[in-house]
Amino acid sequence: MVYKSQFNVNFKDLDKEDAKILSWFLVGLRHEAIRLLKKEKKLKQHEILILNDFVNPDDSKPVEMINTISDPTDPFSEVEDKIYIQQVLSVLTLQQRKVIELIIFKGLTEKEIAKQLGISQPSVHRLKIRGLNKIKNIIYISMV
Repeated sequence: MVYKSQFNVNFKDLDKEDAKILSWFLVGLRHEAIRLLKKEKKLKQHEILILNDFVNPDDSKPVEMINTISDPTDPFSEVEDKIYIQQVLSVLTLQQRKVIELIIFKGLTEKEIAKQLGISQPSVHRLKIRGLNKIKNIIYISMV
């Protein structure tokens, strides 16, 4: 049986000593990869445990932090996200909002948007930049 590794080395072509060394190296490499994967898994579990503290430890029914992290498939968090996006977009002018929605949600280019709205591409670019700056400021203010 001829064994070929991922490195396309044919052990049959190597002398006995080189084959032993290469085999030892590949086994060691495999063991190190397994060790690193186990370490990463342990660190992730440890991170979860660090996050899992009580929000209100003085409360009669304390809530764990891990339970407050939203599930990406949670329909309620999706609705909240959509409402938040609508609130942020409502601050923009009508044209800024159209440009941002067409770029982000529809994936159109500035040139395509300019043609669709009947304005120049530099105007679309300015509207996009001003709109994104407003959004950035709103998000920054809400985080502070």
